[in-house]
Amino acid sequence: MNILAIETSQPSASLCLFSAGKVVHVSTWKAERNHDAHLFPALQKAIDMLGQSPALDYVLVGAGPGSYGGVRVALAAGVGIATVTGARLVAIESWAQFSDDRGCIVADARRGGWTVRYPDGRIDVLDTPQLKSLEIPVYTVEKPGTLQEKGIAPVQKEGLIPTAEGIVETWLGMTPQEQAETALKPAEPIYVRPPHITKSTRKPWEI
Repeated sequence: MNILAIETSQPSASLCLFSAGKVVHVSTWKAERNHDAHLFPALQKAIDMLGQSPALDYVLVGAGPGSYGGVRVALAAGVGIATVTGARLVAIESWAQFSDDRGCIVADARRGGWTVRYPDGRIDVLDTPQLKSLEIPVYTVEKPGTLQEKGIAPVQKEGLIPTAEGIVETWLGMTPQEQAETALKPAEPIYVRPPHITKSTRKPWEI
């Protein structure tokens, strides 16, 4: 089985090529807000490495939570690759690779909110007082000190980075039924809440 995985939901992004039962190539880069400038050269290298190997079976994309723009770029690239190679495009939750039954994953959701993934897989947005009231361990993808600055402690782990290799491991760890159900879902980013839409101050015909 040949799998190409892309994870761009965080500034630290990566790409992974899995073939013949093992990871054969990994690319990593610091994207910040410029994912496409780094992603496409990494994709080209991975595709070149496949060479005469059988076609890709799956293109797995980390769906977040995280950078909406980063995930959209990866999904758009995934659509193109899947169309050309005949692979199945599947979006997988980026944080699933960190999940356990002890604590929750937390990230800044902006606008005064925090994205929280509970041990059972539920994802919600809490305000700071609600986050402080959680009585289970907290892990975060934010850099060290981010939550403490808001008075949220203790934090068990900080700076967790979802990776393309983790996406592959998550997929391979699913049962065949779970894989089939996940593959049937729309390949789209994980929306933790409706997008913020700023109304134009000018009338349409003035724009």
